[in-house]
Amino acid sequence: MRERRQAERTPGLDWITSALLLVAVGAASGALNSILTDVQWWLVVMLVAILVLGAAATVRSFTKHRAWGSLGAAGAAVGVITFLFAPGSALLGFIPTLDTIDALRSLEADGTASIANQSLPADADTGIVYLLCVGVAAICVAVDMLALSLRVPSFVGIPLLVLLLVPSLVDPTLDDGLFFAATAAVYVAILLVRSRPAGRGAAIGIAAAAVAAALVLPAFLPPVILAETSQNGPGASTGINPILSLGDDLRRGDAQLALTYTTSEQDGVYLRLTALDDFSGESWRPTATSVIPGNDIAAIGAAPGLGEAVPRTSATTEITVANVLSRWLPAPYAPTSITGVAGTWSWEPDALAIRTETSNARNQQYVVQSLTISPSVDQLVAAGTTVEPGLERYLAIPDDLPPIVAQTALEVVGDAATNYDKAIALQTYFRSAEFTYSEEAPVENGYDGSGASVLAAFLQAKSGYCVHFSSAMASMARTLGIPARVAVGFTPGDLTNLPDGGGIEYRVTTHNLHAWPELYFAGIGWVRFEPTPGRGFTPSFAPLAVDDPATPDVDESVPTPAATSSAAAPTAPSTVPTDAPVPTSTAAVGEDAASRPLSVGWIVAAALAALLLVPSVVRGARRSVRIRRTSRGSAAAAWDELRDTADDLGLATSVTRTPRQLALDLAPHVGARGAPALTRLRIALESEAFHERAGAPDPRDVVIVVRSLRRAAGPVRAAVSVLAPRSLFAGWLPEPARAE
Repeated sequence: MRERRQAERTPGLDWITSALLLVAVGAASGALNSILTDVQWWLVVMLVAILVLGAAATVRSFTKHRAWGSLGAAGAAVGVITFLFAPGSALLGFIPTLDTIDALRSLEADGTASIANQSLPADADTGIVYLLCVGVAAICVAVDMLALSLRVPSFVGIPLLVLLLVPSLVDPTLDDGLFFAATAAVYVAILLVRSRPAGRGAAIGIAAAAVAAALVLPAFLPPVILAETSQNGPGASTGINPILSLGDDLRRGDAQLALTYTTSEQDGVYLRLTALDDFSGESWRPTATSVIPGNDIAAIGAAPGLGEAVPRTSATTEITVANVLSRWLPAPYAPTSITGVAGTWSWEPDALAIRTETSNARNQQYVVQSLTISPSVDQLVAAGTTVEPGLERYLAIPDDLPPIVAQTALEVVGDAATNYDKAIALQTYFRSAEFTYSEEAPVENGYDGSGASVLAAFLQAKSGYCVHFSSAMASMARTLGIPARVAVGFTPGDLTNLPDGGGIEYRVTTHNLHAWPELYFAGIGWVRFEPTPGRGFTPSFAPLAVDDPATPDVDESVPTPAATSSAAAPTAPSTVPTDAPVPTSTAAVGEDAASRPLSVGWIVAAALAALLLVPSVVRGARRSVRIRRTSRGSAAAAWDELRDTADDLGLATSVTRTPRQLALDLAPHVGARGAPALTRLRIALESEAFHERAGAPDPRDVVIVVRSLRRAAGPVRAAVSVLAPRSLFAGWLPEPARAE
């Protein structure tokens, strides 16, 4: 026990433990590379980890009680986060104020919105990096407290596991064995360093059992169906863009039940999750909008652009969601009210999507009242080519959109005069014999996804699944001046009879996951189209009116153009509250604070900070080696450490001075407590020089003298001695002047 306590009180051992904790945090956070792009975020995260754990180790080396180290880590975490993300609102750039709290709350909101709306892998913008740094800082404080303050290093694996599990919580298929193995190896090293020699075998056994259990147990856990998808698999539980891995879900083995419903609609209904309107080129995604608290789903606003003259009928749909995690609630378009759902949900003004920040759709049972909107061909043709104000963002196309998209669109629509005629021409083109439905062809030929870059290959191969067809038609519509977006949800499913004459219901599985385009028509609003061959069904519209021979002066078969109709524009009420910000262009959306990429300056700062800490780490490792040699009986190693510590602090340390002379020089700087320890070390060194079997020095005396020298030097000089140890460069620097 005495040996164990002695080892635990060794500063060198503490520094080694802190270094191992840093490596473990770095390895565990590296697992996030599967859900985030680039590596800039990791450098910033590591900068935070280095400063927090470095502060803990430094404070602990100057104080008697280990708890001060963890308190120092917590203080450093607050200061670092403030300095990196809100220096302008803080005192001296790192002491937080009330304004700092507001600034950080704004960053938190930006990060949450960015996570909810980005695709995978997500761009680590400022908001996301802020959330990562806060989380990693908290984990650093936790592992330092567990390993060094509370002395329970075996529990260090718990906060590390939190980091490792994040990708799996987003998508169970996002597992990176390399980072898990690296973290596990460092975890075992921590256990070995902090364990008694007699108990190290048991530590290795426990660690091996934990790693094996983590690798084996997931294979026996029940699956959770995730309706909404991300780039590498389902990601609905975190609100990630629900389109990018829709193909992966469709290609999964047996279909899993997603939900069941009954409806007053005769042919079933499409169930929407959300609409994707931001086409930046990388993928279609929903515009980053915050949930509006006042948008209670008990009374949902009118469908955008819906004119009074457009026919509509009321429908009632009762939905039971199965084992599906989703931040969006499946509902037919256009919902007018939802009852029975648990949790806090709100509706989005533009898409009429139902979403939550704190709940999920899993196992929900609810009733949706909705409108089935049935415009006639007359009304669709009458809309002409009119684009109402405020729809500019639905016409935006990325700069890297392949030219073949616009060229093909012009060839397909030919001389079609109205947006409706153009939309029908596009839909007919994609559903023709030229195209085939395939979930494998895009993967085999390397053009899977919904971004602009894959459209050229898709239009040439003419084979893909719903993501490709919906993305291509929506993109083409935009090039033709038709506002368009992509909706994601479920096709109606399969009709089944309930037992005992209980009626009929529709069963919707994961194979019913679907994407389709929605096009906007003046005076009508958003209209669904179905370009994917073999999936769902095309919308039906009332036919054109027949010319009445009794009125030869009026041709009823020719609708009045929307541009000359006085009823078209006024019948398109906006459902966006007056206090809600409405982006007027794609530039306004793109300039949102949450979408700004991390500055290269932070990368440089992280690299410089890591470089500046190298001398401190090297000096700490040298101290650890010497103290271990001291514990094995080497008084010379102990004396070398005292000389270098004095050199670091700017005291006289010439190697030409005898141990007795050096002890006399250092005596005024060690105080009453350090003087006896210094004397014992001097005697041990002299005895070692003249006696073959001299008494072994006590390494605790080294610790006492080092701490006494640092206290006497003051906090500033002590800190400088740790961060810039002079002894490492003794051969290049002049000796400090001897104090008279």
